[in-house]
Amino acid sequence: MLCLLGGRELKSSILSKISDRGQSQDTLSPACQDAPAVTEILLSESTTGLLIAEKPTAVEVWREALLPFLGTRLIVLCIGLLATYYVLPVLVSNPRLPTFAAQGSFPQALWLMWDRFDSGFYLDIAQHGYWAASTLHNRSDWVFYPLYPLLIAGPGRLFGGSQNAFDIAGMVVANVAGAVMIVYLYLLVRREYNRKLAGRTVLYLALFPLAFFLSAIYTESLLLCLSIACIYYARQRSWWLAGLCGGLAALARLQGVALIVPLAWEYLRVTSACYVPQPEVLPRNLFQRYTLQFRCFLVGIVVATRELRNWLNGLAVALVPCGLLVFMVYGQLAIGDFFATFHASKWGWGRQLTSPVRLLVYSLLHPILGQPLNWNFWLLNIVAACAFLAVIVWSYRRLPTVYTLYTAVTVLLPLSSNSLNSLARYYLLVFPAFLLLALWTGKTERPHLHAFLIACFSTLQAFLIVLFVLGIFAIA
Repeated sequence: MLCLLGGRELKSSILSKISDRGQSQDTLSPACQDAPAVTEILLSESTTGLLIAEKPTAVEVWREALLPFLGTRLIVLCIGLLATYYVLPVLVSNPRLPTFAAQGSFPQALWLMWDRFDSGFYLDIAQHGYWAASTLHNRSDWVFYPLYPLLIAGPGRLFGGSQNAFDIAGMVVANVAGAVMIVYLYLLVRREYNRKLAGRTVLYLALFPLAFFLSAIYTESLLLCLSIACIYYARQRSWWLAGLCGGLAALARLQGVALIVPLAWEYLRVTSACYVPQPEVLPRNLFQRYTLQFRCFLVGIVVATRELRNWLNGLAVALVPCGLLVFMVYGQLAIGDFFATFHASKWGWGRQLTSPVRLLVYSLLHPILGQPLNWNFWLLNIVAACAFLAVIVWSYRRLPTVYTLYTAVTVLLPLSSNSLNSLARYYLLVFPAFLLLALWTGKTERPHLHAFLIACFSTLQAFLIVLFVLGIFAIA
């Protein structure tokens, strides 16, 4: 293999072979396109699912993905209505919490139960736009990105422009995005692995204790939909579609910008492997193995730079930060502050880049218990932080690198924001965790583990949706 040569000798050997054979842009690129197996070998990543998975039918997608997801949405809705009509009326009056008089009318309760906490910011942006620059030192709405409010604004005005119309529009957009997200997740996992694991992954996500946010007037379902679509198209080698989804994700929330890391890796990995495939036989010594793989990767990238087509396709990755750039330009035009969203986040909301270790240590040393009206659900967030940090290591051992990178940036970015608030909700985006659970319970017959996860997830989600409907701050 070419990669067994030394560093300089390897590079010169490849370039000379290309020159001697007269391989040009027209001959190399089709070879790359016609050799999917070669492009999947890099860093010993499994390719079986990618190469042999059969295309699912519409009936299978409906039965194994959409139907379970919609079923869980119906159950969550029923629990929310029960909380509205049988728990909310008996609560001691608190001016900071919703009241039964304002929330109990039917059918308004069907959509008012999803309008909590941050929902008001998105609905206000959809109706009136962003606030003035003078609000940046307070809890300004400039920390909320514009894609979701834009999607709400049109239907809200179409439905009549009332507050109820915008509530319904926000709920509809979130649930439609959730349904599309579930389809993408099912297709992605089925393409990578098999039908059984795809169905189980969808089920675990739908039952995750914080999954009720996928139906709320929040960006969770939209951002997760665009994130999964970005990874799906990247695995399909549809770079421009992947970049477009990543750019829209960055326009939905700041975490979407992190998609540039897994997308850039996947593009470089595939492009390198087109020219310099990894050796099939690797040294047992880990240092020698990784050195050899990294050398092949770098030389493949060097050779790939000889083709203009690779540079042009690489521009697709640059679409991801463009979503954030558009919002920043709008900030400059609207209120004269190019960094308005970052200033609002730091000055008004107290979120700024900091060490995740420092935040975790501080949070462990200063527990917050028995304070339901505190915005930090300390116990839930600490458990989520520890569990999902372990998921990074688990993903590294079991999944292709693109999923590990996505998991790492999605887990570490919220932990680096100087606040533990809403951490468990942010981790709803870590969809590889649910794939790992499906692999864990589905590798061998482990019905007890599968049943245990379903029971735990369902019970916790039922409890947390009640807190959400009651307006308990800790669950925001």
